[in-house]
Amino acid sequence: MDGNSTAVNSSRTNPYEVEAIVNWLILNKEQIETHYGNIENAVGIITPFAGQKNSLKLALKNAGFNTSIFKIGTVHALQGAERSIVLFSMVYGKGDSGTMFFDRDNKPNMLNVAVSRAKDSFIVFANAAILDKKAKTPSGILANYLTYQ
Repeated sequence: MDGNSTAVNSSRTNPYEVEAIVNWLILNKEQIETHYGNIENAVGIITPFAGQKNSLKLALKNAGFNTSIFKIGTVHALQGAERSIVLFSMVYGKGDSGTMFFDRDNKPNMLNVAVSRAKDSFIVFANAAILDKKAKTPSGILANYLTYQ
């Protein structure tokens, strides 16, 4: 997926990922609800940035989803909670510099919590250009388990 993030105050957002997530949920809503029931209870969305969380909530509300039921937020929002499907919005784009927050100190804790919140499916929305399968970092390890579309 293409798209770059932009700085918003002290946070980041990626409008392309927001649009992709909303479109994916609209496209798959009927199938998810047939299998799991109410989509807002079946799906959780994790992102490393509050700015992305706020953009997602607004876009989902505008698309007709009940954002008061959806679990949307940073990894801490789903700590101790599980969802059948977890969507992970990485936010970072190819033009971003520095270390991704979940690769700092090469500790997989934050990324591990995100992945472990998913009972059935963990779906990553990211610019594939930022994922290096050769890197010995949490995001590099994750990249080796992803199927790209």
